Amino acid sequence: MSAPSRYDKAFAVVFAVVVSAVLVEIGLRVWGPEYSRFSNVHSEYYSNPRGYFDQLWTGPEGPVYGIMMNTAMGIGGRTADRPTKVPARILGLGDSQAQGQGVRYPDTFYAQLQDGLSEHGIQAGVRNASVSGYDLEHVLARYAYETSSGARYPVVIYAMVLDDFGLDRSGISGLDFIQHQGGYTHDPLRERSATWNLVAHAAEQAELSKQTSQAYLVSYTGENLDERLDMLKRLDDQVTADGGVLITAILPLLYDFEAYPFEPIHQAMAAAGHQRGLNILDLKPALSAEKADALWVHPTDHHPNEQAHRLVAEALAAHLESAGVLDRLR
Repeated sequence: MSAPSRYDKAFAVVFAVVVSAVLVEIGLRVWGPEYSRFSNVHSEYYSNPRGYFDQLWTGPEGPVYGIMMNTAMGIGGRTADRPTKVPARILGLGDSQAQGQGVRYPDTFYAQLQDGLSEHGIQAGVRNASVSGYDLEHVLARYAYETSSGARYPVVIYAMVLDDFGLDRSGISGLDFIQHQGGYTHDPLRERSATWNLVAHAAEQAELSKQTSQAYLVSYTGENLDERLDMLKRLDDQVTADGGVLITAILPLLYDFEAYPFEPIHQAMAAAGHQRGLNILDLKPALSAEKADALWVHPTDHHPNEQAHRLVAEALAAHLESAGVLDRLR
């Protein structure tokens, strides 16, 4: 039997490379990261991977999915499709995560908290005054607005997100932990090739960590940290003067809990709570038992989904009980 020619050897190598590439592509299509056309500005998505969304309409590029939100409450907020007669005794503050972007109203953590309290015989409605885009200064103004007519709440919950202390996004291009920034462009090749999507995904995550992590961490240092903590203390003092108790619940970013880069922020808030007499609840332990991407409303939108909201509601209820706050609601 004659030795294989150089042509035969070259063919065998090329054949092996092609077969390996095909197998890698097939494997990545099953187990690799997902890539979806981005659209979460209005809680609208081009795919429905968990079957949770409603189909809103069909556009030029196919079906558009999402959850319609009833935000017609004062100057924004979130209300149930069917109003409840339970008197509001808890005021819920926050931004789009507490408002429940991409989540049905009954599945939001404020609504689930109200239901959970009701099951234990405590009839205390939660007024969800959270509005997309709110930062700490907006939350203070919203509390003043909600109480300007004389309304008082025995319990006020501020669901704080890590960018609420002000985040300089000028150095972030293309992608943030919650939303894509101005430099983002859709890459059709990533939809067609799982292999290329893996490479692009890895580069994207590296850039995300490099740019965005630093921006978040910087906002919790120096004068900015002191100024924001002073603002939070003023809110706490005002709620106390109005006869209530303020609970600041820290929502973690749903990003790689195994190598979570924002632990210093949680530590800074815990220390501030101890030093300034603030009632701080860190929600990271309640959420980090799950994989971060299992808690996203959509692969292109890292707001908490209904499962994350359930975990938050359970943690809030447990904290209300352990802190003796339930007595204010009975």
